[in-house]
Amino acid sequence: MKLDKYHLLTGIAVLVSLLVTAASFLTAYRFTKELLLHESVIDAINYIEVTAAAAGSKKNSKELFNVLRRAPYIESVKEGPPAEKDEFTLTKRLLFPDGPLTVTVKLNRREIESKASKTAVKVGAFMAVVTSGLLALFLFAIHRLYLVPLNRIRKEVGKIQMGDLKKLPKEGEDEFGRIRESINKMIDSIRERDERAEIISSFIQLLTVGKGFNGEFVELMQKVLKLTEADGIVIGVQKRNSDAIEIRVITRYGERVFEKNSSELDGIEPYILALGREIETTKSKILSKGEKALGMKYIFGMPLKAMSDNTAGYVIVYKTKEEPISEENRRFIKSIAKSIAAAVTIKWLIEELEEKLRKEKELKEKILKSFVRGIEIRDSYTRGHSERVAFYSREIARAMGLREEAESIYIAGLLHDIGKIGIPDSILLKPEKLTPEEYEIIKLHPILSYELVKNLDFIKESLDGIKYHHERWDGSGYPDNLQREQIPLSARIIAVADSFDAMTSARIYRKGMNKRAAVEELIKGKGKLYDPEVVDNAVHILLHKTPPPPDDDYLSDDLIKEIEERRLDYYLRDHLTGVFNRNALELAFNQAKERFKKFSAFVLDVEKLREINIEKGWREGDRILKEIVNHIKRSFPEAITVRYSGDNFVVFLPGSFREKLKKQVEKIERELNVKLKLEELNNFKDVEELKVILTELEFSSRPAAQM
Repeated sequence: MKLDKYHLLTGIAVLVSLLVTAASFLTAYRFTKELLLHESVIDAINYIEVTAAAAGSKKNSKELFNVLRRAPYIESVKEGPPAEKDEFTLTKRLLFPDGPLTVTVKLNRREIESKASKTAVKVGAFMAVVTSGLLALFLFAIHRLYLVPLNRIRKEVGKIQMGDLKKLPKEGEDEFGRIRESINKMIDSIRERDERAEIISSFIQLLTVGKGFNGEFVELMQKVLKLTEADGIVIGVQKRNSDAIEIRVITRYGERVFEKNSSELDGIEPYILALGREIETTKSKILSKGEKALGMKYIFGMPLKAMSDNTAGYVIVYKTKEEPISEENRRFIKSIAKSIAAAVTIKWLIEELEEKLRKEKELKEKILKSFVRGIEIRDSYTRGHSERVAFYSREIARAMGLREEAESIYIAGLLHDIGKIGIPDSILLKPEKLTPEEYEIIKLHPILSYELVKNLDFIKESLDGIKYHHERWDGSGYPDNLQREQIPLSARIIAVADSFDAMTSARIYRKGMNKRAAVEELIKGKGKLYDPEVVDNAVHILLHKTPPPPDDDYLSDDLIKEIEERRLDYYLRDHLTGVFNRNALELAFNQAKERFKKFSAFVLDVEKLREINIEKGWREGDRILKEIVNHIKRSFPEAITVRYSGDNFVVFLPGSFREKLKKQVEKIERELNVKLKLEELNNFKDVEELKVILTELEFSSRPAAQM
């Protein structure tokens, strides 16, 4: 039987009862013994004195001794002092007319201790009954008032763990009622998170296959409005190769679609496109008549960006009350916006492909190149990798006698990673190890690859190889944990070619293996990760055959390497000044924590930079920004600097450098003839709190017309 805390408490109660009983017995025994001994000593003295008075003479000592021996609690009597004296021995000197007489009396120890023991047993038994009864009542109360309700809650929570998200019934206002209320709130939160995850999944499935903004999309957006407690959303999508913008206004009650030229945009829309960043405001004076007619009081807007810095449009979520959207809901809306941006970009790619299909006779070749180039834009490594995997896969298929299937396997090798177009840059370009959550997102790419091309009739035979190339022989792969012959043969072949090329390819953050070491890894994985027959047929090809160079000049091998090296730097560096850009704020914050035991953060703002750019030109403004960075580097070589926006920098320095930095700022002002504002940032524990402070400073210092 499994012991719980109640059984432990019961054991402790029994132990306490035994200890109380023992203590009561020992205390009663000791007290009774001392009391009886005291009374026995007094009685013995009285007996000796009375008997001595009756004897009247020392010569009658024999009669005296005989009388004393018959007295209660007296064990023995003798003349003279005792040989050894203890608490049970009593000596009395008697004076008679015929001389003194010393009498030694030994009390009956056994009788005294026996009486004391009997009394102590009675007291101990009484205390045991009382203590046990009280403890039993206490344990019963605990069981009835706490254990029974807890067991009932535990059973109900067990049902929740099994997937039954049924709310617990309310029972009273005590602590268990509060626990039930907390569990019910947790169930509501789980349901809401599940609903959010389901909406994101639905967006991915709906948008990555290019279905567009159909009725299902409108229903999903209305769910988003309900979850975020917003009243409406405005989605503006730029048409490819056109100044036209399709504007879609969705509320909880319906949808309205119309079109505008980009030059006709007014209100909040052009600000979002011009600034290229998120905007959150309650300022009504910047709104257009149409926006005011919608009842906008609170606005959270952002540009649609998926790949590189190209803006595909904008998303505006609004409320008819001046109530901000929570941070959790903002993150949710941004995820939805990224999905929409990815969908628009994919739509552009598909439109571009369709346009090329109409112009080119070689339909199949152009589609394949367009798809491969679509992912190359995201990750230049994929081009060389995809073509090499396609080459190895086709050669292995031929070696296994699959002459007819070899071409479809080649196509599957080309397109197996095309779904990475839907993976965020922050994951796709991440040089360090992915987190478990990021790895789960990466695992979506075979499904996205399949969904993206499944409706193309001429590659139907390649779909299995595309979708299942990450399945493993022992069932440890994804997306469906297939094993052995359940995995299509084309996918088993691509899995070997894909793993080999991944192991031998060099990336900016690691060197590639040599061919023989990679082949040895494949052999180790035979019967575990890979089909043994495929590996046996692949070894000679992988060791002795080399894929041909790319057959076009779209990207050379050297350029692929250069692009890959620069993309990470581009993602994190400000091109004008060379310091970190806004994307690298968290990286800079973490570097400061690692390098300095204590550090300070400052915001250095170039005041009226816009006027300088207007009056003296952008080159002068750029020169000032670069000179400021050079001054900081010379004076504070240990500084970590971030260009957080166009006219301000965030500087991390060890310790307190305020006075030194202040003097340097004054020097810069004199030399460059500019006005700088320096502010030390305090009261932030992590980078998220720092971002909030920076956002507040950014908006408080920016005029309304610029947001």
